[in-house]
Amino acid sequence: MLSGGALPQTLGSITATKINELSKQRNLFEKRRHEITKAAEDATDLRTKARILLEGVTRLKGYPNVAIDRHDLDADVSAGGETYVKDLSEGAVYANIRRFLLQSQYDPSVSERSLKGWISKLEKELEFLQLRHEHASFYSDLVTEWLGDLEGEAASTAASAGESSASFEQVGRAEMHEQRAKWESLVFTEADIDATAIRKYLDDIFEATNQTQQALKALRDRLRSFGTDFASKKTWFKAKDLTWISKSLLSSDLLTKEKTAVLKEFMRNPAVAQEVADVLNMRLSSLDTWTWPSEGIPVEMRRQLNGKYRVFMDEDLLDSLMFQYLGVRWSVALRSAFEEFLGSPAWKSPRDQISEEAVVRRSRFRRESWSSSSGAQSVHAIRKNMFKEDYFMTSLPSSVEETSGPYAGEEADDEEESNKQKKNGLEIKHSLLHLLITESLIYTSLHGEFTAIRSDFEYFGPSLAHTTISTVLEYFGVPQTWLHFFDTFLKAPISFVQDGSEAHVSVRRRGVPMSHKLSDFFGEAVLFCMDFAVNQNTDGGYLYRLHDDFWFWGHEGTCVKAWQTMTSFAEVTGLTFNEEKTGTTRFVAKHTTELDGQSTPQPKPRETSSSSVLPKGDIRWGFLKLDPEEGRFIIDQAQVDSHISELQRQLSSCKSIFAWVQAWNSYFGRFFANNFAKPAMCFGRSHIDMAISTLNRIERSLFPVDASGVTDYLRHEIAKRFNVHDLPEGFFYFPAELGGIELLNPYIPFLSMRENIKHTPEARLRKAFIEDEAEYLAAKERYERDGPLNSDYSNWGAGSEVTSAVSLEEYTQYRETYSRPLLEAYEDLIRVPEEESVDQTAKFQRHQMSLDEGIEEEANKRKIISGDWWSMLSYWRWAAELYYEDMTSRYGNLAAVNREYMPLGVIKTLKEGKFRWQS
Repeated sequence: MLSGGALPQTLGSITATKINELSKQRNLFEKRRHEITKAAEDATDLRTKARILLEGVTRLKGYPNVAIDRHDLDADVSAGGETYVKDLSEGAVYANIRRFLLQSQYDPSVSERSLKGWISKLEKELEFLQLRHEHASFYSDLVTEWLGDLEGEAASTAASAGESSASFEQVGRAEMHEQRAKWESLVFTEADIDATAIRKYLDDIFEATNQTQQALKALRDRLRSFGTDFASKKTWFKAKDLTWISKSLLSSDLLTKEKTAVLKEFMRNPAVAQEVADVLNMRLSSLDTWTWPSEGIPVEMRRQLNGKYRVFMDEDLLDSLMFQYLGVRWSVALRSAFEEFLGSPAWKSPRDQISEEAVVRRSRFRRESWSSSSGAQSVHAIRKNMFKEDYFMTSLPSSVEETSGPYAGEEADDEEESNKQKKNGLEIKHSLLHLLITESLIYTSLHGEFTAIRSDFEYFGPSLAHTTISTVLEYFGVPQTWLHFFDTFLKAPISFVQDGSEAHVSVRRRGVPMSHKLSDFFGEAVLFCMDFAVNQNTDGGYLYRLHDDFWFWGHEGTCVKAWQTMTSFAEVTGLTFNEEKTGTTRFVAKHTTELDGQSTPQPKPRETSSSSVLPKGDIRWGFLKLDPEEGRFIIDQAQVDSHISELQRQLSSCKSIFAWVQAWNSYFGRFFANNFAKPAMCFGRSHIDMAISTLNRIERSLFPVDASGVTDYLRHEIAKRFNVHDLPEGFFYFPAELGGIELLNPYIPFLSMRENIKHTPEARLRKAFIEDEAEYLAAKERYERDGPLNSDYSNWGAGSEVTSAVSLEEYTQYRETYSRPLLEAYEDLIRVPEEESVDQTAKFQRHQMSLDEGIEEEANKRKIISGDWWSMLSYWRWAAELYYEDMTSRYGNLAAVNREYMPLGVIKTLKEGKFRWQS
């Protein structure tokens, strides 16, 4: 649940004040409504009744002069006002009724039936107004319930914090205690690491050639120079730096709710920001003598949705800011230095081994210069570029403005998703899955087989040896001043808050603290050594690594070399592979397929010696398992079942409707959908069908007796708690600005992308091979008509002469270097399909025109349902068209309540908090 404290009480006071005002306004509305209804009932004729209703409704709805004839207004200009209304607006309807009522006094064609129709419409409008006032009151009750839930939790947290360690032993799940015991066994035990062996290992890879030596020297010079200059700064921290460093820290999920509120106040107040900068500068100026407080730093175990517990430190806020500042600065410097190393001749790149004769024969056959046929735009080239741009050092920021970390995105809310500009950690993971399947399709088509390995290090953060970190940083040229500070930072005295006031303080002997930028800096410095070792030993292979989660694929023999290299690295650095996440999958072309007039290569017999070296186990990610028979990822339904039980447990612990919705959105709406992976063209429609079928199974398992699933369940709960009945579907899915509770519908994004997948992955690849053959035939026709190009290559020797037309087999031998159609297919297959928007209907457009203009600014910022169709996200267009009719038939409007009657500020503040899962 959201962490509590003084904040829920403060928000509760604000909400109570607004509810009190709302109650007064509702009483006033009821008084006026009763007066209008009574006057209409007493009217002597239909025209008078219609006029009374019209004047009453327009006053209540904020159009006080629309129902009054302009001649009447002239009698008292001060009481008049403007009668102009926009075309197509709700006010235009009332203005027209006024005109038609006047006409009816003289024109018999304005029938009694018309009068009755207007009366019915206006009476319905009064009914809608009454329902919207009732909805405002009900919505405030929902928020009040949420605040009460948070206050109760805050009190419970405070009480539990004072309990003794003995009482702690009686609570919490067994897996929490097991994971804590494992964590403590690592963190409080110094690793037996041979620093001399690490240095020798590094020498073997970085001193191997003149090129690697030169690149190492440049790396050392850059880091040594940065460290020296950084340590000699006179003014480290300026008040303006607080903006970017605070954003970075707030994105880390490190701070408590209270410290988050304090930090945001720092950012808002320039005077306070300057004071913070002054204090931080004083701390940084004496960094060489900085130490942790002797009483130790509290640490807390927090449960993640995947069932794992992470241990977070809760140090002083100013220390957190200082660590984040130093971590970001060092991380940016390290990434820049490593990117320079990546671009040096020391870093190998894979390429086809093509003889000079083959190059010249192809260029002369195609009648083009050698440079234009060299493969500058090719599959090999795009692999190299994507590795550099999307996967190399992704855990480190490239500038101080970046905030996304290696774990970002798994439970990001909708506003974060719509406002971000760069891929977050989750999107990078998804794109890696897309890349893997695309590569498997191409490899098996071109080479007959494809092998992939995946692993990560078990308890990487807690088990990373301090000796390994310091040895690697020293080897890369980091000055001793910084090595001393880093060592002090790592050896923090800590105690568990769950153990109460009697908690024992112990000093860390191993591992790095969770969610600290300095920890990312340490981890990436060490793991870069493995990246480079694999690159060198596989002759340019790409180790796709996202923090300590790493993937490698290609020919089986190359995968063997990569795995052996990773194993050697793990042994020397004291790391252990996580067996649960380690596995190998091998795809073999099932049969010979004539895609382009020639057969694809038959796979070589599998070598048992090679396969025995590679790790056993399946390749898994999230809820997905890589199936070698189907050649794609499939959902592990048994794993899904275990999370259905967990979701039931979490939902049952929610004491308020809003907390329940927040848990549902995080777990069902995002966690399940995210761990099925975002669709891509290479996955095809079958992946989407599998995902939405599984979502349906989850929902039906949770609500077996509710016909409409989650909405029926909530409808019954709300009726039971608040005596509000027959709520429309739109109430559950519409945004808070329109009086909804924003239940997330994960079916919509999947279905909207499904529509944009027009062909199977195999058909897309087949099209590329057909285009290759068409290019070959066109080149052959030119060759037979005009002969080979020979003017530029007369000095290349007789072996380069083209004495006959190049065969199709020879022409397509090096597709990854030369084939433009294959490159286009590659780019198409890794692409995420855009969400197809539903079509806007005229009826919905008319309702958009009647939306309160007050919601436009916030709606446009969040891209939710608003009066501007084109500013809305595809998701909200779909949801709006799907659910609006029930909303408008009940409330007469897309909005169930006027914006000014909503405690939107309170809701927004509460949503900003991270959801804390029950342990």
